Amino acid sequence: MAIFQKTTTGDFTHSIGEGIRLAGAALRAIATTMVNRRAARQLSDLPDYLLSDVGLKRDDVYEALNRDWRCDPTYLLSMKAAENTTRVRQH
Repeated sequence: MAIFQKTTTGDFTHSIGEGIRLAGAALRAIATTMVNRRAARQLSDLPDYLLSDVGLKRDDVYEALNRDWRCDPTYLLSMKAAENTTRVRQH
């Protein structure tokens, strides 16, 4: 019994293709996150009354932008805005 299985050329080519596909998906995700991070930074330039119109507070934007660079701040901001809007409607 062998520890490693022998691979054929087709398997090797398939694994390289799969690696390239995964690397491409990772690069697209990073690019999307960077674009969204730029948009969130632009939100931080808005006055407080406009932020409140979309259901956000300045602290929400600050918290989202100070997360890990891999974390998409626009997702966090949309969740926070929905939470704040729901909270306002309930009261």
